[in-house]
Amino acid sequence: MPILFALLAAAGVAVLLMLSVQRREQHRETLRATLLQTQVELLKAAAADPELARAAAGPQFGGSEGEEARRHLFFEAQVTAWELQWRIGATSRHQLHAQASALLAAEEGRRYWERARANRADLTGDDDKLRAFTKVFDEARRALRPAEAR
Repeated sequence: MPILFALLAAAGVAVLLMLSVQRREQHRETLRATLLQTQVELLKAAAADPELARAAAGPQFGGSEGEEARRHLFFEAQVTAWELQWRIGATSRHQLHAQASALLAAEEGRRYWERARANRADLTGDDDKLRAFTKVFDEARRALRPAEAR
């Protein structure tokens, strides 16, 4: 009887530990989603102001006209929104691939990805979801026909 009680107690502790880990991971994902939403709002605000757009888009846009920086920020906000959908499970890999393919079908979308890809890849760290997200875009880029890739 004491062995059975010990096994039941150990099972109870294991369940509580699993719930604690699951709750912590869920809280972390909620924070990430909130941060991504905030990032999209900041990008939208920057895209509305040409001077702020150049500052927010980075040094590669410092000397350019505001429209190019604003387009870059628009794409960044769009891709960040897709990242949020991906992170919370609101879009499938197939849907994400279709979105990435549509973005990369246009020259402007490819230019955006060429500029943004390295920064986004550097931010993946040990985040498997973000690494998979970037991989889908890379696969869509490689899938372009040679004429489209230029």
